[in-house]
Amino acid sequence: MRRPIVFSIVDKMIEVDCQDSMVLICEHDPSGLGYQLDLRRESRGCYEFDCDQRLDGAWVALVRRRLT
Repeated sequence: MRRPIVFSIVDKMIEVDCQDSMVLICEHDPSGLGYQLDLRRESRGCYEFDCDQRLDGAWVALVRRRLT
């Protein structure tokens, strides 16, 4: 997973007030990404982050706009 690309997409979603969710599939635990999203000033508190491992070993992360 390329975090700068993910952050760029999240920043654009904030800029255009997008209410869509983003699903990421990767081969390692993406929990650190959720932590970094909350640390970034631009995205702090804007998104919920959930992840789970599939039976085939891949990880799926859901980045969803936090309802206010």
